[in-house]
Amino acid sequence: MRFYSWNVNGFRSVLKKGFMDWLEVAEPDALSLQEIRCEWEEADLGVRRQIESAYDVCWFPATSKKGYAGAATLTKKELGFTHTKGLGIGHYDAEGRMIVSRKDNLVLIAGYFPNASQGLVRLPFKREFAKDLTAFVAKHHAAGDHVILTGDMNVAPEEIDLARPRDNVKNPGFTPEEREDFKLYLGAGLVDVLRERNPGVPGLYTWWTARGGARERNVGWRIDLFLASRPLLERIKDVRIHADVLGSDHCPISLELD
Repeated sequence: MRFYSWNVNGFRSVLKKGFMDWLEVAEPDALSLQEIRCEWEEADLGVRRQIESAYDVCWFPATSKKGYAGAATLTKKELGFTHTKGLGIGHYDAEGRMIVSRKDNLVLIAGYFPNASQGLVRLPFKREFAKDLTAFVAKHHAAGDHVILTGDMNVAPEEIDLARPRDNVKNPGFTPEEREDFKLYLGAGLVDVLRERNPGVPGLYTWWTARGGARERNVGWRIDLFLASRPLLERIKDVRIHADVLGSDHCPISLELD
């Protein structure tokens, strides 16, 4: 089963940049999209029909502000996933943050994690989100579920996960507070799968600023991640960053589960 995650930085925008061609080639079994920034009905009708012919679509746009944030999860129809929009916590759900998808005892929690924003004005909101999501994961573990947590997490966990760590210690996505909160997910029994498989390997990035040719020079950040319950590790065949896929300032990431 192939899981993908991609912050598309606007669904209608990425449709103009080869998304459907990519979808046909990648053929994910489950796909999380972040920053969709539109209602499903606002997307091209032909695109919607083509996607709906193969996938169950759970579309979760923000209601707090039009054209802001939002997430979606697509799963192959034959897999029989069920989907729930949100964590059941109103101020997160109004921003279309997370979608919970279940197949038997496998739970996919996927979406768009808050950004601390310029001046760190949303850092308290982001810290509260991390604590509440950790409790949500712990609840599923206590019930015997296996969890895959993925999306644009808006944090580079370690210095190796961005090109210029010393320049960014006080910037959103690499503050000591955000990195400490990321450890809450690990403490709840999740593993950062790519880093587990690639310890000490630099240059593994998923987001690049549009300024200064950063992507061409690979001056980036790893902020899109797959975390998985530790018992799942022996079933994970592969985890990858697809840096060659264009269309957004982020690239897709994937995890293959046996």
